[in-house]
Amino acid sequence: MSAAPCAGPRPSGAPGARRETPATVTPHPYAARCAAALDEALAAAPFYRGWRERDPGPTRPVAERLAALPVLSRRELRAHVPDGFISGGSRARDGFASGAIEIVSTSGTTSERAAVVWHQPWWDASLRAAARLNPALEAVYGGAYREAVLTSPMCTGNLCHVGELPAAERTVGNILFLNQELDPARWGEAGARRMAAELAAFRPDVLEADPAYLAALARACRHAGVALHRPRCIALTYEFPSRLHLREIRRAFPGVPAVSSYGSTETGHVFIECEAGRLHQNTATCHVEIQPLRAGRGDPRVGRVLVTTLGNPWFALLRFDVGDLARLHDGPPCECGRGDGLTLAAIEGRVRDLTFDGEGRAVTVRQVDDALAAIEGLLGYRVEQAAPTRYLVRYVAEPATPAGIADELTARLRALYGPGAEVAARRESALAPEGSGKYRLAGTVGEWNPEELFA
Repeated sequence: MSAAPCAGPRPSGAPGARRETPATVTPHPYAARCAAALDEALAAAPFYRGWRERDPGPTRPVAERLAALPVLSRRELRAHVPDGFISGGSRARDGFASGAIEIVSTSGTTSERAAVVWHQPWWDASLRAAARLNPALEAVYGGAYREAVLTSPMCTGNLCHVGELPAAERTVGNILFLNQELDPARWGEAGARRMAAELAAFRPDVLEADPAYLAALARACRHAGVALHRPRCIALTYEFPSRLHLREIRRAFPGVPAVSSYGSTETGHVFIECEAGRLHQNTATCHVEIQPLRAGRGDPRVGRVLVTTLGNPWFALLRFDVGDLARLHDGPPCECGRGDGLTLAAIEGRVRDLTFDGEGRAVTVRQVDDALAAIEGLLGYRVEQAAPTRYLVRYVAEPATPAGIADELTARLRALYGPGAEVAARRESALAPEGSGKYRLAGTVGEWNPEELFA
């Protein structure tokens, strides 16, 4: 699911103000569990000693108490894991000795990587609770199942890209890891046929996949005339699902539910897409805040995702910045009937992948994708902002796509970024993933401070 080991979702008002929306009103038992997690972490986890004086106290609502605390980043994790976030009197060495915990690393650039204290029973509980938010996932994860995983080897700890391994050596229990390359462009037809054959032989109930990698496999098999095994459902995870990816996936797997699952190695399974297409919070194992963009810097319904973990005895995180943006659902209650916790309209992409229009307002990856993904013949893109009003879109298109696609790309981006935008387009034979194995769809050249963006 999108919360698989990798790295895989508010308030608005007057400038600088913070007010709770109806979506943040939670039942008393949930609020009590949040308060208990906060109290235990502040009292017993060594890292939070310096945070205790900021807490307004147990007589205040838990949302107010959390909002008074700093935001936790991967920088602090790198400096204080393992002992800093273990509460309840447990010590890391005892957990390692007993086998209760291990250390795993997230993927990403150097600034994004972090070590995580991994407690498998909590992760499994998070998965089971999250699966109940979508009938297709619940039908699979509620019992015995077989699962195939397709993503970058960097996102699974499965480093088989360094050499060919037979399927038996890439199978761990009920899970088969398919990919052996960092870049899907290196698969070739032989690699696509090999993975299609392994799927046909293994017959997984669920295919957990990075949407970019699955779209590449679907396209390669379509061109080779090879059919892909149709699992009971597909869990899309690890990175932002472009509409370009979804188009290829749905063409290759007609009738198979493709469910977006959002989370992280640090925080477990956080949001799951329901049958109505919205994302619901997994209140069993996390609390979520959406810290909105400042007035004048973007849509106030969009903010960064801050997660507080619930019930993990070995890794207590408070207001952890996952590094992603989400858009709150602000319409009537979701027709699926689920109302616990927050409901999202969408995940908007990574904070580090923001670009900015001519007035300095944040433009999310989803906004870029909405502008470009409907273009006929487009297979992939990457928008790079080199200056406040200067942009380059590098793109890949079907071989028969006319040259006029460049004009359409630049016109759509000018409409998105404003009349002063200078947009150039450059056709590429392929776009490679980052060293983390993820594809960057947009971003700026140079450094900027994300802390300045959020209220």
